[in-house]
Amino acid sequence: MSLVVKLEDDLGERSEWVMMHGVVPAAEEAKFVLLSGIDPFGKTVFNHLQMAGFLKEWELVKDRVHDETQREAWNKVKGMAEQCRDDRDLYLRFVGN
Repeated sequence: MSLVVKLEDDLGERSEWVMMHGVVPAAEEAKFVLLSGIDPFGKTVFNHLQMAGFLKEWELVKDRVHDETQREAWNKVKGMAEQCRDDRDLYLRFVGN
């Protein structure tokens, strides 16, 4: 599953994004309460209040990273999630295809 991950402000004007593949858990993986809710064919948005839980789960999927491209994308998403956590006007959006 490939996803575009974006860090956006209220108007959707922030331009930071990355393509992610093969790391996000499937909906059936119930131990990932937040990550398993990411819609692989639609849009899923997280806010600053969800970032503490999101970051905990994101650390747990780090072992799914198998190459340099995935590692760079994983790190980029982590950084964007940390920015989102620290700024109530930012949102982390996952867009499936």
